Amino acid sequence: MYTRGHGEQRLIVGVYVDDLIITRDNMEVLERFKREMSKTFKMSDLGVLSYYLGIEVQQSTIGITICQGAYAKKLLNTTRLVDNNPTRTPMEAWLQLRKVSTMLTVDATNYCSIVESLHYRVNTRPDLAYSVGYVSRFMEAPREEHLVTIKCILRYVAGTRG
Repeated sequence: MYTRGHGEQRLIVGVYVDDLIITRDNMEVLERFKREMSKTFKMSDLGVLSYYLGIEVQQSTIGITICQGAYAKKLLNTTRLVDNNPTRTPMEAWLQLRKVSTMLTVDATNYCSIVESLHYRVNTRPDLAYSVGYVSRFMEAPREEHLVTIKCILRYVAGTRG
């Protein structure tokens, strides 16, 4: 994140690898910045932001809405849980998982991949933060009961895709 200028001349630039998001109060400041950058770098202006790093962006006069509906659908397809029965909560309130368990171990690579995908989903779904943080504790040696909990979180995502 970079800033340039002050007050109405302020420009804020978010950078991820070779993608930029630019916001401003003054359109002339934005146009000047784009001209300066294009003298040094090959650039293309994609217009008003609508999609960035898997996040869908909708802008209107009353505000900005972000969601990851397509990302959620892809995650559910990948885990083959797209058509499972949705749940109303991501995790039971009384649930107490343990690191040491007699249950069978599960594929740690697959478990970690799903947890990391859910972590990214938390960017637009803070209601998932506690449950995803909770299942993250078991990434070192996940067991069947931990995977069952992840499936419950995914079923919640399926029922609340926004």
